[in-house]
Amino acid sequence: MGKGAAGVQSMIGREAEWRTVTEALQSLGDGSQVIEVVGEPGIGKTRLLAELAGHARENKLVTLTGRATEFESEMPFALLTEALDDHVRLHGETLRARLPGDDVWRLGEILDGLRAGPPAPQASPGGAAERYRSLRALRRLLETIAEPDGLVLILDDVHWCDPATTDLIDYLLRRPPAGPIVLALAYRPAQAPARLAAALAAGHTSRLHHRLALAPLPEADVTRLLGPGVDTRDTAYLYRLSGGNPLYLDALRRCGTTALGAARTQDDLDPALAALPAEVRAALGAEWESVGPDSRLLASAAAVGGDESEPALLAEVAELPPPAVLRCLDELVARDLVQVVAGTGRFRFRHPLVRHVVYASAAAGWRLGAHARAAAYLERVGAPPRARAHHVARSAAIGDTGAAVTLVSAARAVGAQAPATAAEWLRTALRLLPGDTTGAGLPPRAELLSYLAERHAASGNLAEAREAMGAVLDDQLPAGHPARLAAVAYTGVLIRLLGRHAEAQALLTAELDHRPDADNSDVLLQIATYALMRGRLGEADERLCQVIARAPGGTAAAIARAMRPMTGYAAGPADRIGEPPPSANTLLDTLSDDDIACRLEVVAWLCWTGLEAQGPSDSLRRLLRCRQIAVQAGQSFVLPYLLAMQALMQARLGRIGDAMRAAEEAITIARLLAAAEPLALALLTQCWLHRCAGDYAAAIATGEQAVAAASASHGWLATAQAMLAFSRVAAGDVRRGAADLVAAGGGPELAALYPHNRLIACTVLSEVAAKNGEPESPRHWADLAEQIAGSGHRAGPGLSLLARAYAVGGDDRARGAELAERAGALLTEVELPLVAGRAWLTAAALRLRAGDESAALDDLARAEEIAEPTDAADLHAAIRRLSRRLRPDASPPPAVTGAAELTRREGEIAVLIAAGMSNAEIAGELFVSVRTVETHVSRIYTKLGVTTRAAAVSRLAR
Repeated sequence: MGKGAAGVQSMIGREAEWRTVTEALQSLGDGSQVIEVVGEPGIGKTRLLAELAGHARENKLVTLTGRATEFESEMPFALLTEALDDHVRLHGETLRARLPGDDVWRLGEILDGLRAGPPAPQASPGGAAERYRSLRALRRLLETIAEPDGLVLILDDVHWCDPATTDLIDYLLRRPPAGPIVLALAYRPAQAPARLAAALAAGHTSRLHHRLALAPLPEADVTRLLGPGVDTRDTAYLYRLSGGNPLYLDALRRCGTTALGAARTQDDLDPALAALPAEVRAALGAEWESVGPDSRLLASAAAVGGDESEPALLAEVAELPPPAVLRCLDELVARDLVQVVAGTGRFRFRHPLVRHVVYASAAAGWRLGAHARAAAYLERVGAPPRARAHHVARSAAIGDTGAAVTLVSAARAVGAQAPATAAEWLRTALRLLPGDTTGAGLPPRAELLSYLAERHAASGNLAEAREAMGAVLDDQLPAGHPARLAAVAYTGVLIRLLGRHAEAQALLTAELDHRPDADNSDVLLQIATYALMRGRLGEADERLCQVIARAPGGTAAAIARAMRPMTGYAAGPADRIGEPPPSANTLLDTLSDDDIACRLEVVAWLCWTGLEAQGPSDSLRRLLRCRQIAVQAGQSFVLPYLLAMQALMQARLGRIGDAMRAAEEAITIARLLAAAEPLALALLTQCWLHRCAGDYAAAIATGEQAVAAASASHGWLATAQAMLAFSRVAAGDVRRGAADLVAAGGGPELAALYPHNRLIACTVLSEVAAKNGEPESPRHWADLAEQIAGSGHRAGPGLSLLARAYAVGGDDRARGAELAERAGALLTEVELPLVAGRAWLTAAALRLRAGDESAALDDLARAEEIAEPTDAADLHAAIRRLSRRLRPDASPPPAVTGAAELTRREGEIAVLIAAGMSNAEIAGELFVSVRTVETHVSRIYTKLGVTTRAAAVSRLAR
């Protein structure tokens, strides 16, 4: 990398910030970097990014830039399209060959340059899952573009970016792309969307995240900027008026202090305009007033046309002949009001504030007509509805059926990738047609409102979705309407996702009262799932028993019977209703796709029941079928549950890496939904996975997030608290962890936990009590485990034997080892390899303490055999510890040269650094978060006495 000396010389007052920028480019080998540039309007954010772009291009890095605008803030992925589309058009064939076919199709829906790809797969209704897949495809695209030398992606004015681009930035900050990528973002902090601000705040602790807060220039730097030819009195005056803001200073200097009249601002859409000093506002307005009337008209047309405009569009909007348009453009360029966009034939204002002053200065009625002319021109040249929609929305009148059709078409076109934009256009279309919509050739109003609710929900605006469904239930679907029950069920889901479980249950219960003679089995099943999520197992079991009693021979009754084991038969024994429960997995095989699609939320629990009753291998195939049905049906709200269950199934099989990826997808979709309850489930699942991976710090941090989300949503709280407690015990905080685990279970009977978690808790608490020398407590936990196992839980016998092994092992080591060996064999049979490995390790330790070293080695060998196909670092570490005791003469693993002071984990990461792996690749290899790797890398640098990755590799190679 070059030193960027020219940049330093030209960046008066920004020398320190420029050094940070150049150092970030020099550190690309450490992983993707984020440069966050914040400050008030005109403070120099755009200028700093321009210098970054020039410096990056000089160093042969692919450099792509885009700038968001307020007037097009609803256009989906507008900012990203501006940055990427020209590049992908130029390199489309190469990119299509290197990207997966599904990614090419999704990216083609966003970027026209990739539209010519493989045939589109079956159309998806969209939703948070489709948004996640689009975001993941965009991340892969950036990684592909960055190969091999690097990519600098510069996004300016992101406080105005559309919701879809906000989703992408949030995703990239939480899941940094692999490879040499710099993401540079500039924005006004006071106007940044809450989600964007939260994501950026979370990244500030990373060594690879650089936040540059630009302050006003001091008077000395203003003097340097104005140059030696300016009178000191004028310098002081300009400094006082501008406040050290470079843009304000430039505007005042351009117009002089005698032209400071009042600029017309009838419609200050940009809050920054209202905050402008009066003199600066007047100076910007005076620039616009200084050109001829036709040029002022053309400038107003350009402000309406978009951030970048072509002469043909400007001629149509301004109603000027093409020769006049070109003459006016020459004048505007000469006055530096607009600038040529190099290599495009388009023009843009030199700064967003200039555009805003011009737009606000145009008469409101003229603007309305101008947007209408822009929409008509775009339609005439064949632009799709989504390209015309923002002009239509700003110019259409009530009753304009053509405008409503355009907006609905545009909403459906972007609904999967940009649901917030689709919702806005749908809302405008419904406002244009306040009555019947079928006369315009559109679907019934109830259908449009329902789709509006779905788009609101998919974009995380659950309150707005609930409001739309309220209009459906109150005004469109009276009692007895065949579509009402499904609408009520969906509304209940929305209310529950808002954390209002009691209100959701009241809505469903009221529907039961309105239909006393109807078959309400599905409503009762839904109420049962609400109770299960809140840990009210007795209430859930009562509802399931009601379903069985009302319709004993139907599908709903069969589902209820299969689900009862999840409650631990809290309301009575398994045969209370007259027959034992059917196999959940067998029942799933008998259900059609339509049966599953209309009961997905209930079927998710059926999958969980199958996991507990039939084991993970058999259940995983069926769950993946349900997940595919959920995607096809567009029911994104159920995907975090299914993905979390998928992760648990994979974890039980020892596939921690696969499980981590499923859990991360669940977390991303839950965040996109902005729903705390599914987020709590996804986070508590990830907490358990971090524990299995041996990353206890990450497990505790994630567990604390899960408890916070569960507390806010009133769902999964006991389970989240239990996962956090398990992690504390594993991390060595045994007494606190054990106490928290008992509290999570609601007391010494652990009745608030699901059966499998109760059994796992019994084994952990029995082991902790035995190690603490508590004579009675281990026996209590072993007795409780045997009681729970008696209800028919598949893993119960093995887990109860393990709890008993801990209880008796202190007094009778041989007996304890025998029980642990039996437990290990049983747990292996029921596909719990991680717990089975622990059981064989327990047996080996007890045999060693009893003096039977030969038997201990045999048990250790069994543990190694079970653990070998898994990637559970926690289990492997425990095996290594015991192996060092039993095989002290075995050769230790090769040490990393120069890393004598590193911890075990730091040594593992150092080996991978020396092998040339990036932080993201190391995280994937070790199944930990990128931020965890970054923390370890920082400590490695400190211990090795280096500051860069290249120096670390050199030091480690000595």
